[in-house]
Amino acid sequence: MRIAPTPYVAVVGAALSANKGAASMLLALADNIDEVVPGGRLVSLSTYPQADGREAGASKIDIVDYRPRTMVLLHLPLAILAGIARLLGGSGRTFMRTRALRILRDAEVVADLAGISFSDGRGLPTLVYNSLMTGIPLMIGAPVVKCSQAIGPLQRFDTRLAARLVLPRLNRVVARGRGTFDHLESFGLSNVVEGSDLAFLMDTDENDDQTAGTFVDDLSSGFFLVSASSVVEELCDREGIDYPRLMADLVMRLVAETGLSAVLVAHSARPGHPKSRMNDLPVISEIGELLSDAKVKAVEESLDPRVLRALIARSEFLLASRFHAMISGLATGTPTVVVGWSHKYREVMQEFGLEDFVVAFSEFNVETLVEISTTAWQRRGDVSNQIQAALPTVRDSAKTSLRSLMAAANA
Repeated sequence: MRIAPTPYVAVVGAALSANKGAASMLLALADNIDEVVPGGRLVSLSTYPQADGREAGASKIDIVDYRPRTMVLLHLPLAILAGIARLLGGSGRTFMRTRALRILRDAEVVADLAGISFSDGRGLPTLVYNSLMTGIPLMIGAPVVKCSQAIGPLQRFDTRLAARLVLPRLNRVVARGRGTFDHLESFGLSNVVEGSDLAFLMDTDENDDQTAGTFVDDLSSGFFLVSASSVVEELCDREGIDYPRLMADLVMRLVAETGLSAVLVAHSARPGHPKSRMNDLPVISEIGELLSDAKVKAVEESLDPRVLRALIARSEFLLASRFHAMISGLATGTPTVVVGWSHKYREVMQEFGLEDFVVAFSEFNVETLVEISTTAWQRRGDVSNQIQAALPTVRDSAKTSLRSLMAAANA
């Protein structure tokens, strides 16, 4: 496989396939790469190298295998040896014998695009993955920037230990919102700045809008969009909350209240794979099966993140459980209502003065969400204007990640 010539930015923590939020951040960085490295390109170290390779053609992003198993069994031992050699005064290059390590070593800067990391309660495997994904390039001496993302809470011993080993060694950590910034400030870090989500900078064009139209042009009454989440469903299951049933009840009520059609989409999709944190298609099917109303349509396929954004822009309002579906709603001035699971939702909605449109999954109440959603719809002109007024400041804040990458690359 052809690898991009230098200069280039190496990316960890994002993929073009599966989670379209991660893909949105990756494409946003590709759209703005000249602000980081003039004339540069991106090399993405992917956990889904084969699927990403099939989607990478038009994006001009090179894909390198960085799957977790290989990361642990091959890249990590070599990176440890390279790190020891560097501590003893050598370069460590003798041990950088894999393509991934060489790509990380020779990058102008490594961009960590994880949407959330080092957060209590996400499980030990995720914490280990967060640590190795970012720690391996640090071991071999690469400059690393954690681009805008959520971090924390950091109360558990294992979370604090992993964060203490990794975060102080980064060139810059870009906190996506006041909640994350407060978590990191209380942790005693001095390399932290605030910056809005990088995905606000992803571009769309007329072709994306035309493709989006093919899914909804037959809905003459207008529609609202629903982005359900397998992550939220899993968390609801732990609390004894029937997420698919409640979402179905909510959608039926909103169809009746507004007269609009409802369109269900997956903002994280792996067609042909079982339900997982990276695959919302099964939960979309579950909700769709509970809805017999002819005014409900489920799009049961994987869509390009730019097309998803264009589809959201066409809707009257958005009901989102996926974080980056919410980002696309805000980026397009679409009234957005959220059922979320982390502080990361509220801290972004606060930038637009819409924190009252966020409901925690543990407080899922159909009546409350019908009231919030119908308010968002009935006041859609004012809400859209409020979002649009805040967008220039938010987009400039999103460039904090670009400026941080550029500074690290030039250091």
